[in-house]
Amino acid sequence: ALTGVLLVYYALYVLGSAGRLVPAPSPVGVPTAGGTAGPVWDARPELTLACRLTMGIAMFAMLLTL
Repeated sequence: ALTGVLLVYYALYVLGSAGRLVPAPSPVGVPTAGGTAGPVWDARPELTLACRLTMGIAMFAMLLTL
């Protein structure tokens, strides 16, 4: 029963995360990956969303095998 609940949760999480992954235009003054100010994760928030989406897909696949 717990596996089924987690499977539904991660399925909805992946679908919700995929919708937020649409790239937004970066405002002027935000450093790029090649800049010297701040790490890349601060300049590219969609990378964080992509990693979360990948982890959600992996959890969904793992729960399917159970």
